[in-house]
Amino acid sequence: MEINNEFDRDTVCVDLKTFFNAVISKLRLVVMITIVITLIAAFASIFLMQKRYSATVRFYVSNNKDIISQNIDSSDIDASTKLVPSYVELLKSKAVIAGVIEDSKLNCTVEQIIPMLKVTTVADTQMLILNVVCNNPDDAHIIANAIADIAPSKITEIMNGSIIKVVDYADKPTEPSSPNVMKNILLGFILGLFLGAAAAVLIELNDATIKSEEDIKGIFPDIPVIGIIPNISVENIE
Repeated sequence: MEINNEFDRDTVCVDLKTFFNAVISKLRLVVMITIVITLIAAFASIFLMQKRYSATVRFYVSNNKDIISQNIDSSDIDASTKLVPSYVELLKSKAVIAGVIEDSKLNCTVEQIIPMLKVTTVADTQMLILNVVCNNPDDAHIIANAIADIAPSKITEIMNGSIIKVVDYADKPTEPSSPNVMKNILLGFILGLFLGAAAAVLIELNDATIKSEEDIKGIFPDIPVIGIIPNISVENIE
């Protein structure tokens, strides 16, 4: 008798039922992989990743040098807001940073400082935020405030007719800004859960053993099952 087996072992279809059954049947494996990946993420974040510290300075930008004695109207604000992107680039420019190093006697180079700088804007405002990020809190604090003291005058020389003022000087950072240990642990947990579930499904799909009558019917739907061999324990025989 020729058996027409329409089951294609090279075609794999995973539905939600198969997925959940695989995860539940291999729950111990899923939990073990999740715990291992989470512990690796925690260990790497606490002991292996280099700590970085951030010192923050806030600046205010205006297109009017005499902002105290004159009234500020909406056109002044619009003009100042349009200047903000230019100040962002100037704060990170070699000319300004070289002037800061020279005047403040910092023991570092332009090439060392520029990668530490991150300048952002506050949307629809005339505010700039400068972050100096490095692996030493004292260096971050000193460099940030040196830029705050000297950069405004250097920039004003370049952009005549406008002004940038310091709103807040940098405080010395007491806690690292990165790595974010809790965030990394959470990502490790999610990654471990995903890898554990994926491993469980792969093991289940590659398991060719027949465990029940339903497995036989799934492979040979047109052939009736004549009988099954019961699982008899020694206790039942006695």
